[in-house]
Amino acid sequence: MKKILFAIMLALFAAPCALFAGDPLGEVKELQIVKNLFPPQFEVVEARDLGSIFEFVIKEPSRGKQLYYVTKDGKYLLVGGNLFDGDKVNITLKRREEVTKIDVSKLPLKDALVVKKGNGAKKLIMFNDVDCPYCRKAYDWLKNQTNYTLYIFFFPLDMHPKSPEKTVQVFCSKDQETALDNAMSDKDIGSQKCEAGEKMFAKHKAIAGEIGIEGVPLFVMDTGARINGLQVPALESYFKN
Repeated sequence: MKKILFAIMLALFAAPCALFAGDPLGEVKELQIVKNLFPPQFEVVEARDLGSIFEFVIKEPSRGKQLYYVTKDGKYLLVGGNLFDGDKVNITLKRREEVTKIDVSKLPLKDALVVKKGNGAKKLIMFNDVDCPYCRKAYDWLKNQTNYTLYIFFFPLDMHPKSPEKTVQVFCSKDQETALDNAMSDKDIGSQKCEAGEKMFAKHKAIAGEIGIEGVPLFVMDTGARINGLQVPALESYFKN
């Protein structure tokens, strides 16, 4: 009996891939190249068998979900590239949009700064930096739109060192929308920093870190799909549909 058990264990160790036959997630996790290149805190959460290669998704601390490809023999890992099919369809772009969708129901919209125009029917979430030029252009563009509710979370970029203090001042203002208008146009915000503002700013940074915000402006539609940067045609299409 001992010899039989030993033979079984030897066979399992000799062919680990057999353990995960039909289980792409299990196979990817066992590839040595994945183990070597990603530290333990980088969690493999999804995987698909694309025939010659595996597509897999890693949840990275402070970056959210990222898409990668690896050859089945575990020799090569593709990072940052785009995979196209024979019909010239960018499979990577399509899948990236799917895997980076945000579960809007889990966002604490009660903690957002809310701007309502008209009947407020269309919901839009914006991650914003008060000193970001493209954020300012996006904010000015939105002022000319109607019938939406804008939920704003703040994510100051490192290149704008004064933005965190301005953001706290906005939170500490009795009229936050006016304070935001002033901050976005380099006018006097009219309020000082306060403890409540500091705490709310910390919440916003944590929210942005959890879903993997890398740049602003970032818009999130009610479906959870992202619009990265100031893409006016995409925003116009969203408001119309």
